[in-house]
Amino acid sequence: MRWKTLAAGLALLIVAAAVRLPALPAGLPYMTYVDEGHVLHHVVHLLAARTWEPGSYYYGSLTLYLVAGAAVAWSPFYAAIHGHSLANDLSPSPPQYYDVLEPVDLVVIGRLVTLCFSLGVVALTGLLARRLGGPAAGLFAAWLAALVPALVARSAIVNVNPLAAFFVLAALLFAEGVRDGRHGRRDAVLAGVMTGLAAATKYPALLVCLPVALAVLLSTATWSEKLRRLLLAGGAAVAALFIAMPALALRTAQVIATTHAITQFYDTLKVGSYWDQAVHRAEWDLPLDHPEVGIVFLVLAAAGLAVALRHREWRRPVWGWVLFAAATLALAMPYTFRAFRNLLALVPLGCMLAALLYADVRRRLSHPLGLDLAAAALPVLLFAPALHQYATYQLGIMDTRESALQWLARHTRPDDRILFAEELAFLPGRVARLPNETTVRSWDRAWNRVWRRQFKYLVLGEVNAPDGNPLIVPEMRGWILQNYRLEASFGSEKSPGPMFFKANKQIIYILRRVPKPV
Repeated sequence: MRWKTLAAGLALLIVAAAVRLPALPAGLPYMTYVDEGHVLHHVVHLLAARTWEPGSYYYGSLTLYLVAGAAVAWSPFYAAIHGHSLANDLSPSPPQYYDVLEPVDLVVIGRLVTLCFSLGVVALTGLLARRLGGPAAGLFAAWLAALVPALVARSAIVNVNPLAAFFVLAALLFAEGVRDGRHGRRDAVLAGVMTGLAAATKYPALLVCLPVALAVLLSTATWSEKLRRLLLAGGAAVAALFIAMPALALRTAQVIATTHAITQFYDTLKVGSYWDQAVHRAEWDLPLDHPEVGIVFLVLAAAGLAVALRHREWRRPVWGWVLFAAATLALAMPYTFRAFRNLLALVPLGCMLAALLYADVRRRLSHPLGLDLAAAALPVLLFAPALHQYATYQLGIMDTRESALQWLARHTRPDDRILFAEELAFLPGRVARLPNETTVRSWDRAWNRVWRRQFKYLVLGEVNAPDGNPLIVPEMRGWILQNYRLEASFGSEKSPGPMFFKANKQIIYILRRVPKPV
């Protein structure tokens, strides 16, 4: 029976990886999600400056260190493949354009790190549910976590949320050992370490200290032993937090100022509804016209909560989950900026509650095969449409800048001179692969050479200047259209400013010089 459970768990993780993999190569060599640059530009800074100081405290530093460490581990292989070190190909730091991030290996490494922790979330969800409700409950909880869109859609893009959810679940798992295990002190230290790492990933994840403390207080140990375990957990959390984010000790005022600025920024934005994202349409940053979890998932989780609170063996750990969820919601709800990613760590808890409901019903049946089959089919029926849309979209992403470069490679000759408007943020390494004589200039520096007709091809777009007006004014546009013919166009969205994410559909025009009239 144990080997069957292990085989089922392994198969489940394989499926979880399969539904997440379409996002891994999506849009390369460009980013596809706005938060990818928030992490990776600071990783570039760490690598280029060879420092522990990330230069920003918008997020905890642990994710940056993990990605940078993975990049350092990869660098010998990079050097063997390319003949020079990875450091030679790093994009400028600080960046002039948000979308310019090189080499592409960093994007892939960052996504792989996120993917590993995302699969870890699935595994920990199953392990914790198994500990409470048995093997069947563990498999069902992991199966839900493997397919629920909220977790899948953020699992192979560079962001901090799957890592924070992983450390929260790890803290809850060790908290169970503190509450009823034989190694209470050891598990108290481990729960504290995971709490500190969670906070070093995303600050609000520190709230997992509440269920950890509650687990200690609800344990069967004596009060003196409970105090020792609380001190061990607290000390381990503080130590792990300072080790994973040294700036908390060395740049305390700057970290506090940044967190204050974040809260003020969130107060200025009025966007999003947690309920709408949960049951109608996913967070606006995600290419997903389906809910994050759906109403059926919420009903199952609520029913599981009611059942769990009636069971003596489940009541105490579930009260910890309720405490963490309530504290997270109390922290997140006052802000008018409401992105579902702020609640991501609650989704595995919903999976586990639904699994406890399943375990309770299963115990009452003498022949649970029908229920088991229904449990296996339910996540597929609930989430298949969303997962199909997600996979189809990710597999179909090609950045319009790549489309333009491919067109130029097919339709131009090596002696053709090509101008790229710098404001479109083409990756320099990709432009350098063209056999042509290429020039990348900001429009104000390039216009004089364009006016003198020095280029056979122009690669332009719909870009606004910092003042909000079109970068190419009507007089310039009229002259260009008289002297250049539109050969190809790509995309549908105007290009935002330099430090804004341009997504993958910005409008790009390729124009070819026409002969002067005789």
